Amino acid sequence: MKNARNLITLALVAVLLAALAPAGAQEEVTLVVWDNWTRDAEQAMIEQLNAEFEEAHPGVTIQREAYDTSDLTSILPLALSEASGPDVAMINQGYTGMGALVEAGLLLPLDSYAEQYGWGERYAEGLHARNRFTEDGKTFGEGNLYGVSTTAEVVGVYYWEDDFADLGLSIPTTFDEFEAVVKALKDAGKTPIVFGSLDGWPAIHTWGAIEHAYATPQEIDDFIYRREGGTFDTEANLKAAQKMVEWIGAGYFSPGFEGMDYDNQTFSAFLNHEGSMWITGSWMTGSITADLGEEGIGFFLVPSALPDAPPYSIGGVGLAYGIRATSEHPDLAAAYIDLVTGPRAAELLFENGFLPAAAVDPALLTEGSLTADVVNAWNTISTQDAVGHYLDWTMPDIAADIQELMAGQVTPEEFVQNVEADYTAQ
Repeated sequence: MKNARNLITLALVAVLLAALAPAGAQEEVTLVVWDNWTRDAEQAMIEQLNAEFEEAHPGVTIQREAYDTSDLTSILPLALSEASGPDVAMINQGYTGMGALVEAGLLLPLDSYAEQYGWGERYAEGLHARNRFTEDGKTFGEGNLYGVSTTAEVVGVYYWEDDFADLGLSIPTTFDEFEAVVKALKDAGKTPIVFGSLDGWPAIHTWGAIEHAYATPQEIDDFIYRREGGTFDTEANLKAAQKMVEWIGAGYFSPGFEGMDYDNQTFSAFLNHEGSMWITGSWMTGSITADLGEEGIGFFLVPSALPDAPPYSIGGVGLAYGIRATSEHPDLAAAYIDLVTGPRAAELLFENGFLPAAAVDPALLTEGSLTADVVNAWNTISTQDAVGHYLDWTMPDIAADIQELMAGQVTPEEFVQNVEADYTAQ
């Protein structure tokens, strides 16, 4: 009887303690989030958002881990298959990124959450298509929504304004004018284009910027989404490859570019004014302005080489936030994604020099600033349906092919043939 009375007493104590607990007390939950915000300006932005999420969700702790994009893409398949893996992760688009994860059943379809939170209204459906796959992971650009992006991206040209002013150069509006600018800088003894191809993927952007100048949106869409008739064996790709080889021969890129990495050597070379221009993406705006401020550096789009065509530039939306299919907290994960891709995130992104996927209020732009240049460039291509693609979405090994071309190991004709052979074999 004594033991029974003790058990009853313990039960009553537990009930009383529960009754005395603070109203609204919640179970402690850890939400594991993996992202690719690795630079200082990015870290400050996402840590601020995480703190605001924790404040709005008492009892929730964000356990955040940051990786560069290549590492993140390589480790996610295993991580998402484990119970201890991230609840939320940023996912690279394309067949070997999002497509492979969808095919393996590792990502949760987000369509119901998109309807609940109104994510479809944040940017155009054509951009949401870049985060869509059929359930088997075989068809890119349609099917279920598996991610929501927080940033927009456009690859263009950062340039030192004083170099242009000293030589009386204007922002080019045609590809011929762009080439004339490059030649004028070289003739003046400057390195026209800062570039490093050691990491591989920057080569996709630099060569791809030239390719997009020669190609039509239809050609690249068909190639990326593997539609009927999609091919790499086009006159545009051959011309772009020939132009890249020509520019290398003319010394238009950083000396020793083959051994220069992106985050340290190439970035530092541009900051230190060791070259006049840098063809890269809008994601570097925050880091550039953190070091150099909003004045002195500008941004423009590589003009089209086609007659009377608007600029057509690599771009779209950044890595997408997705949810692990086996997460125990999918509703909480969706609420997190809603914050980090929503208006508050857009505000912080803009304040830190990044380009939000959500629209930026024009009243916030300071005319003549670097950030205004980048936003205006994005508005130009997004409103004219001239947003291109990253080629590794459908050809993950294309960086190696481009590096071979740049090293003179293959001719432009062989380069096109090699990529086409790999493309048709997949």
